[in-house]
Amino acid sequence: MKRIFSFLLFAFFIFTTGNLLAIEVGALFSMGNLTLGDRTETTSTISGTTFPWSIEVTGTEKLNDMFTLEAGFYRDPILRNTAYTLFTYQIDFLHIGVGPFFGIFNSTGTILKSGIVTSLRIEVPGITFVEFRSDSTIGGRLVSPGEYLQSRSDVSAGFYLRNAIMSVNLRSKEFIEKTATGELIDKQVDYEFQTNIFQKNVPYRILLTLGYRTLTKSWVPASGTTTTHTLNSILIGTKFDLALSDNFSLIGDLESSVYNFGTGGAAGTDPLTMPASGIGIFLFNARIGFSLNLDVIYPEPIVIK
Repeated sequence: MKRIFSFLLFAFFIFTTGNLLAIEVGALFSMGNLTLGDRTETTSTISGTTFPWSIEVTGTEKLNDMFTLEAGFYRDPILRNTAYTLFTYQIDFLHIGVGPFFGIFNSTGTILKSGIVTSLRIEVPGITFVEFRSDSTIGGRLVSPGEYLQSRSDVSAGFYLRNAIMSVNLRSKEFIEKTATGELIDKQVDYEFQTNIFQKNVPYRILLTLGYRTLTKSWVPASGTTTTHTLNSILIGTKFDLALSDNFSLIGDLESSVYNFGTGGAAGTDPLTMPASGIGIFLFNARIGFSLNLDVIYPEPIVIK
């Protein structure tokens, strides 16, 4: 633990004493009812009236031509509270990143859970790219109630067109918590095809997504049979990034489910009953946020002494 805190102190020293060449900060707030929600093993319905929220705050600083520092905090219905710091080294077509990862205040029994985040991007500029990222807490077998494990992984591959970037993505998130009777597992897996549309001198970008999502909640008893509830959704997403000025952009994102099916109930095999009327008939996730480029506001490097 002392080594981890020393590493964070070193990161803070670099961030506050170096020349701030290019800093970008952003925040996103999300809310929606596309969720399994708080449920028991006997629940066999999707209410559509539960709206968990999430928030993501990030900051990126370009230390020099080769090193970039990124830090962030996000609260997620699957992963709960997470903070990370990522140092990325870039040389030619290769980007390699590593840094600490923490679960914060996700359990009264475990206030701080440490981990590591790694990333790798291989890119032929203007032609194609492949990208990997993994966030994972350190630890193995869970022993005491309240202990938990968090993991997130992203795999992307794509290519560039004249005014668009086409990509396929596989994203997964998982939270495993030790309970008094066994383990509780929340998991989300996304399969996506995305088209990022842009044009030079046009103040907006559009990201179109066609995806398939699987949400699962599993109750794993110390002895006996595991019960798993599953919600499968076909999704269409539209995201706008609107530049209101040279340094400030608004972000809006709507993720809509066009078809849902799944299983639940005490055995985990009963068909899930979907909302038939009211607001719950439309399952969605919506996000709104901003991006602020401080390098445009302060074009000269800022030296903090």
